[in-house]
Amino acid sequence: MPLNSFWLSVKKGEATALSSELTLLETLVVPIRQNNEVLIESYGTLLTKTEVILSPITAEILREAATLRAQLSLKTPDAIHAATAIALKCDYLITNDDGLRRLPNINLVVMSDLL
Repeated sequence: MPLNSFWLSVKKGEATALSSELTLLETLVVPIRQNNEVLIESYGTLLTKTEVILSPITAEILREAATLRAQLSLKTPDAIHAATAIALKCDYLITNDDGLRRLPNINLVVMSDLL
């Protein structure tokens, strides 16, 4: 699934882009460290003022994340993202993280595989 096709589908309302609220934190760290106001604003706009839906980190998601972390030795942020995808019944989990390949029963798209 090429990412351009995915984003076009989201724009047309044919697909939904969902993510954990954790994504906002993770994307802003480097731009804030670099004092890159343009990138800070761009990420903020993408994640809060477009078709992207950020899901709250609920107690249910944290319990599932703890289970995934215990069973698969995932890092906490990865476990939260995976648990969010499971809770929201996402068709695909798009990631930059190779370590998530251990997840069973999730259609994983690793962006480096698309290059």
